[in-house]
Amino acid sequence: MFNPPTLEDLQETRRANEKLVLSALDSKPEWVETELAKTTGLALSHLRAALASLLDQGRVRRLPGTGTRAVYGLADPGLADVPATPLTVDAKKVRDYLEGRADSALYMSEQLRMTREDVMTALSLLNAHGMVTCTFVGSLVIFRMKEVQALGTEQAAPAATGKKKQVA
Repeated sequence: MFNPPTLEDLQETRRANEKLVLSALDSKPEWVETELAKTTGLALSHLRAALASLLDQGRVRRLPGTGTRAVYGLADPGLADVPATPLTVDAKKVRDYLEGRADSALYMSEQLRMTREDVMTALSLLNAHGMVTCTFVGSLVIFRMKEVQALGTEQAAPAATGKKKQVA
């Protein structure tokens, strides 16, 4: 009798595939999708699923290719690798600013009247907590709060104030 894979099995497989893709991408700055499939040994559908997840996480970016060839490389949003220490005042300020919006570090620094370096430090700390994600628009890096975080704070806010959340 056939037992279909559980959600945990699928997630474990996806994470393993992501590790294969990341290790291959780490060895060369640019990879064509078909080369990446051959190197990792993944079926194109599994490779695309892993790439979609990594793109969503902001760890991989799609680069300009020739014609219809999909080219990928590791994403570097410029965040430092810092430990997940308690959030600083600046990190909370950036987190609050990013609720419900997405923005570049430079524009955030102007809006929040902070230096770009301070914004990047705050974003690095938020990233260490797994709270932010980024996307690339050309060479511009756009940061936003992760969906889970945004939903979690929205649901927690009405409970804390005792008011019901209004639904449009």
